Amino acid sequence: MSETKYLVAARKYRPRVFDDVVAQRHVTETLRNAIRMDRLGHAYLFSGPRGVGKTTVARILAKAINCETSLDERNNAEPCDKCASCKTFSEGRSMNVIEIDAASNNKVDDVRELRDTVRVPPQGAKKKVYIVDEVHMLSTSAFNAFLKTLEEPPPYALFIFATTEPQKVIPTILSRCQRFDFKRIPVAEIVDRLQQIAEEENITVDEASLMLIAQKGDGALRDALSVFDQSVSLCGTDITYADLARALRVVDHDLFFKATDSIRDGDSAGILNLVSHLLSEGYDLQEFMAGLAGHLRNLLVSVSTQSTDLIEATSTVRKQYEEHSSQFSEVQLLRLLMILAQTEESLSRNSQPRLAAELGMLKMAAANNAVDLRQALKRLNTLEKVIAKQPTTSTAESSGTVETEPATGEDVTEPEPVPVPKKVDKPAAQASDNDSAELSTPRPIKKRASKPTTPVPASEPAPESTEAPAAPRQTGPGLFGPPALSKKSGPRNSNIESGSVEGSLAISVKAPSRLPDSIEEIWLKYVSTVKSLRIHVGSLLQHGAPVDVKGSAVVVAIPDDFHKRLLDNQHEFLLKHLNAASEIQYKKIEFIIRKIAQAEGDETRKSEFDPYEYMKRKRQESPIVKSIFEDFGGELVW
Repeated sequence: MSETKYLVAARKYRPRVFDDVVAQRHVTETLRNAIRMDRLGHAYLFSGPRGVGKTTVARILAKAINCETSLDERNNAEPCDKCASCKTFSEGRSMNVIEIDAASNNKVDDVRELRDTVRVPPQGAKKKVYIVDEVHMLSTSAFNAFLKTLEEPPPYALFIFATTEPQKVIPTILSRCQRFDFKRIPVAEIVDRLQQIAEEENITVDEASLMLIAQKGDGALRDALSVFDQSVSLCGTDITYADLARALRVVDHDLFFKATDSIRDGDSAGILNLVSHLLSEGYDLQEFMAGLAGHLRNLLVSVSTQSTDLIEATSTVRKQYEEHSSQFSEVQLLRLLMILAQTEESLSRNSQPRLAAELGMLKMAAANNAVDLRQALKRLNTLEKVIAKQPTTSTAESSGTVETEPATGEDVTEPEPVPVPKKVDKPAAQASDNDSAELSTPRPIKKRASKPTTPVPASEPAPESTEAPAAPRQTGPGLFGPPALSKKSGPRNSNIESGSVEGSLAISVKAPSRLPDSIEEIWLKYVSTVKSLRIHVGSLLQHGAPVDVKGSAVVVAIPDDFHKRLLDNQHEFLLKHLNAASEIQYKKIEFIIRKIAQAEGDETRKSEFDPYEYMKRKRQESPIVKSIFEDFGGELVW
């Protein structure tokens, strides 16, 4: 059997000079300049992803340093590949270039052995070069043992470290090296290199196949060359995209466009049939979802940039993206990508991958029916503007009367009838918004005295009173229906002024309000009930008193903000027991800070309980309370 001379493409077409290295010009130019200027360092660190040329560049550098041909005769500091040193290196017989695999030689003893060999000078060469691959695999002890040698090596020694994980190299090593970062190789440059190799191997391959092979390489030329070798073995010397995609089990572009068409149209049946087809053809669903993500990304790039220049695909596929991008908006594509990311995450750990894939794609199809939040907010803003511009109204329409136009220019205030029931006999459950017209005190309507043009209900004007006008009522149903329940109630003597209580804004009422009998009858009993259930809440509540009823809300005056905050926190509890004690069901207890001042000549109702007088009396009567004040320095503050 004859000896085979076949070499894989990654080895056969490995670069021999700096010019052959693909996409790493920023590294090769720097190294050539260092050789020309004789400014070589003693340690270099090459970092970057796999298959981008780190070890290859290290070998070319080692060969170029020891090349026996003078720099003047060489082309741009490239190795000549003709001298004895270059030939010896190419044949793998050089004793001055030593390659070490740090993954398997990562102990302290291995580093000690290396330090011993460094003491031996090169034989018939300028430099002794050590290429340490996967240097991040060295142990911490090995790194530390290497520090002194790396900091002050012999003048003939040169170290080149290669690693895919530079973050694992300790800082003391990094600080002693010149670092070069290798980048991923663009798809276009991989395609050009594959085309050159295909021509040299007399292999016919179309553009779509080269693009597919380059994309499978994922930025690594070595990986792309491995796929190229596999493609030649599968398809022979004539490679077509259809055969290659079938052989490599790659999802065709048409399936991705079909998937997005079904998602756009909300075609659930089409989505389910597509997933069934993928499974019957043996495609991996995880790989399909990854490809669909790239497909949606390409559509998003086309929509956002209005161009296909950033899409890595053939001219035919780019044209398809340009046509389909007009059918989607940027917001739609972003939403689809977010759903797809969630689907990919769940697919990897789901025991039923088919169901997870179907649900994810059906959710993507349903997402097109969702409302854009920005549009919804815009509509709400428009609605608010409409409400704000709507007239405050026509009291005549809401009350059943029609506003008349006067003949003269005099202004008169004509109040409507004001029924004021003392007690509501109807149960709370039957109270409704329809009662608001009866139980509310309307604002007087300002009209011009004139001859009525339409019938107006006769009414007697209310007698003059010292009471201030009551709060305005809702004058019409408005945009959202009838107004809320509003009861006629208010301060017993509604002359209200602005005042200040200990620096805070409060309201000074000259006399207690006239409350419904139902509240007055149950209030003391209600406070006692609250105090028996929660003594701290009852103690706070007994410092306040009801002063008004506004619709379905009871207004309670309290002395300061401290009481207000604590009682607001107990609102639900207080409201529950108030409704249990009262015939009328209230919806709210409103606590306000208010000072009740006695007006001259007015009779005022004294508080049923004065805590200051109570404690003052207890201090005199009770020895325990007296002892607290005397022994602990107690002081009456309220």
